[in-house]
Amino acid sequence: DRYQDMLKLAWDAETPPDVFQIPENTLVALQVEAGWLMPLDQWITPEFKAQYMPGIFRNHVSVIKGHIYGIPSGIFTAKLFYNKSLFRKVGLDPEKPPRNWRELKEYAQKITKAGKGRFYGFVIGAKDPWVYSMNVEWMAMVAGGTAFNYKTGKFQYNSEPFKRALSLIIGLKRDGSILPGMNSMDDDRARLAFCSNKAAMIIGGSWNLGVFIDQFHSNVDFGVADLPVPDEGRKGLAPAFLSSQWGISSRTKHPQEAWEIVKLVASKEWMTEMVRAGKYIATIASVNTPENLKTKGMRECADLTYHKFYPPDPEEMLRLEGPDFNNVCAGIVNGQLEMNKALVDLDKRLNKALSRAIAEGKIRLEEFIIPDFNPMKK
Repeated sequence: DRYQDMLKLAWDAETPPDVFQIPENTLVALQVEAGWLMPLDQWITPEFKAQYMPGIFRNHVSVIKGHIYGIPSGIFTAKLFYNKSLFRKVGLDPEKPPRNWRELKEYAQKITKAGKGRFYGFVIGAKDPWVYSMNVEWMAMVAGGTAFNYKTGKFQYNSEPFKRALSLIIGLKRDGSILPGMNSMDDDRARLAFCSNKAAMIIGGSWNLGVFIDQFHSNVDFGVADLPVPDEGRKGLAPAFLSSQWGISSRTKHPQEAWEIVKLVASKEWMTEMVRAGKYIATIASVNTPENLKTKGMRECADLTYHKFYPPDPEEMLRLEGPDFNNVCAGIVNGQLEMNKALVDLDKRLNKALSRAIAEGKIRLEEFIIPDFNPMKK
């Protein structure tokens, strides 16, 4: 979690590594602006790019101002993980996870009632507010919401999809379906509670497989499902995102040797071993075959039918004054902030920061505008 902080220390000490992992989001632009990264264009041939899934080399993420700075190697997907043992114990079909928000609430209530304090329907480790990105933003996305309006160029957290997703979490908390202590529990402890049969459902990325199996060495009988959607049906696809990408230091004295390392960790052979180990889904589609997806849960995590790579938005490039989305969510869920007022204020502050960044020449808004954006289309 502190990788980027340690990397900054290395740059401050003028001892950066020749090859390093770079952010899988718009923060890459800041590293390019700081002069950290070497363009990789001289090595990127059409044949090299053709190996990868369409859309993997994305503007503002791997491509900055027309130059490629990062080679993406892995993908994560947003999923619901559920405990089959607890489903069986309370009479739920372990092969039928909740499909919509109504079923999610009903299952969570039923499991919690049967648990009588021994286990609960749902768990969130909200000590670190970033988990609200998983539990609120991802659910808002399947309801058709996006934080940034790609048509108007404005932030829109104050919208029905986000309000409904927040209300869903608030409802689960209010009726006692969430394992107590969520605000003192980080995501690792929440996942450990899931693996210890203390909670039946948790939302997270496909990285959870590695945590359950390698970090906790758990034998929990779990299933993986697509995120439940609003009762009236799906209005948006769930997010898929890059898990890692590799770049080369602008200060390297050995650029060709550095490229050979990047080429190795971004190769089909390397990705095959990583997929077989359950570490991530490969950006080279031909690697994601049934024979390679044998780690428990990997086939379900690699199912991209209802996922898309959402276009980048400029939020992480802004200098926001005041609490960000995750901290605002924490205040709303815990009853410290009134939902409508807090979301209106968040949008106001974000749009003000965006206008300032545009005026300073740090962001070109037209690069983020997509007139025909549709959350249901890949």
